[in-house]
Amino acid sequence: MKVAVNYSPKAEGLIKNKSIEVDIFKCPDFSKELIQQAKKTKPCYIHFALNAGSGQMNNVDWEVINELRNSTQTPFVNVHAVAFAKDYPEIDVLTDNPYYIGMMVDAVVRDIEIVADKFGAENVIVENVICRGKGENMMKGIIKPDSITEIVYKTGCGLLLDTAHAQMTSMSLGLNVKDYISQLPVSKLKELHITGIQKDDKGRLRDSMPMTEEDWNLAIWAIQKIKGGYWNEPWIVAFEYGGVGPKCEWRTDEDVLSKQVPLL
Repeated sequence: MKVAVNYSPKAEGLIKNKSIEVDIFKCPDFSKELIQQAKKTKPCYIHFALNAGSGQMNNVDWEVINELRNSTQTPFVNVHAVAFAKDYPEIDVLTDNPYYIGMMVDAVVRDIEIVADKFGAENVIVENVICRGKGENMMKGIIKPDSITEIVYKTGCGLLLDTAHAQMTSMSLGLNVKDYISQLPVSKLKELHITGIQKDDKGRLRDSMPMTEEDWNLAIWAIQKIKGGYWNEPWIVAFEYGGVGPKCEWRTDEDVLSKQVPLL
């Protein structure tokens, strides 16, 4: 397994002065200039902002996706399995009705099939997203382990497991996070994302934060499952702390990177 960290100028500086070491940068897909800058220090791979299930796939510039993939070390095209509440206005966010959940799964499968036609199903991975419950933007049906498993097996794609997303989902819905993750199709695991979670001033959970003891315990458990052969070994483990842009720059601290990247 390779180890990645979100690209940021601060992470770049720490690598240059040999305070931390990683194999590769994880970069967003919105800036070719940023990617070119990151590549001066480390190889890069791209995390795409593609949402399967939202009906956006017919509006994607696939030439740009292909160019970014070919110009970096990006083995997979990642998608997020989504079912936004705004797209299902008459349905309860927490519905367990198999008919409605089937609608959500079918929408994701249709979108992934579009991506698979472009790149091959074996080169597509689907990421678990966050469901926070009532009053929030994501339907519970799309984060259910049965739903994600059905999507993976129907499309032939792989799994991108985000432990922080699983953790926030479990805390919001009153689930045991290890039980929840264990029901996901971990035999198809291709990529692993790890980061800390914390509450904001309003008590709402957010990720891309420094790791706490609880976060480390979950990460250790996940790595042990991989090393023990219980889960498929992913090509990479990405530390999703820090980054670029207004959503990430404020939570990019050199001290956190210098202490936590070596621990990972």
